[in-house]
Amino acid sequence: MSKVTIILMIISLTIGCRTRKINENYLNSMGIELNVENSKTTIVQLNRSTGVIFPKNYEISFNRDRLSKRFTPTQEEIQETELEIDKQYFKSEKRFIYNQIFVRVTDNTTLTDEDRQKKFQDILKWKTKEARKIMKYDRQYLGFIEKEQKILVIQFIDFTKDPYGLKDQLTKEWILGFDGWFAKNTRLKEYNLDTKELNVFGSTEL
Repeated sequence: MSKVTIILMIISLTIGCRTRKINENYLNSMGIELNVENSKTTIVQLNRSTGVIFPKNYEISFNRDRLSKRFTPTQEEIQETELEIDKQYFKSEKRFIYNQIFVRVTDNTTLTDEDRQKKFQDILKWKTKEARKIMKYDRQYLGFIEKEQKILVIQFIDFTKDPYGLKDQLTKEWILGFDGWFAKNTRLKEYNLDTKELNVFGSTEL
């Protein structure tokens, strides 16, 4: 092999390594990590949907203070949670809606008691339908510890309409968004593995 050939090979390898480094730095700046072995998710096949368990060292971008102490949920814990979701999903929504209409807005004098009751019943009808469909929603799970109790965060996602192609990211990253499509097609719950209670995320006091 000639000296010229060897020099060209070295230059090629150097450029290749530099290009990879630049690409990795660029992707990291965009919040995308390459080959992060310790952040792999676990896929759980549910009856009519797919669940994804995120490990304790997965870096989240929401509620970081509350979720700072993390653990990786086991498949047994997911099974327990899913059984309680079937039993408690509608009840947790009903508690949350009642609080929103009758407790938090009691100072709103524009609504009569009759108006509040009608609004409450109308939303419950919609939530009854949602509770029946929730088994078809895909899930993402995170585990965290609060006051020495283990809690799961469950995100339900309806991909019936997926205009942004987000389903491809289901097993790779926590899907996060607000308003529009997200407000209509995602739901966030928390299940306390110690008290066995399911609540709307952030509403454990209800």
